[in-house]
Amino acid sequence: MRYKSLFKASFFLAMGLLSHSAFAHYPLLDCYYGSEGGLHVYCDAGFSDRSKAPNVMMEVFSEDDEVIAQGRTDENALFDFKRPDGAFFIIMDAGPGHVIEISDDEVRER
Repeated sequence: MRYKSLFKASFFLAMGLLSHSAFAHYPLLDCYYGSEGGLHVYCDAGFSDRSKAPNVMMEVFSEDDEVIAQGRTDENALFDFKRPDGAFFIIMDAGPGHVIEISDDEVRER
């Protein structure tokens, strides 16, 4: 009988610890126009658990799907590029299940 209660307690403890992975984090990308007249766009990459996203792939596309800029976030999870003429969108690719896309409409004024 004692083993059954010990097993149940261990089972529920394990399930509680494993359920933490069910609350997976998702990518966040905050981009804004620079204070130098909006000539540059600055992006801060991270995750919903408040962790930063250094060294993740970033790509900027024109409305015609041409690559305008690409690179990786720096050690502070920042990425910047020259503001293109016309509409554009930004993709942050931090791996499978961690991809986010924002359009120029979502880039805020500083």
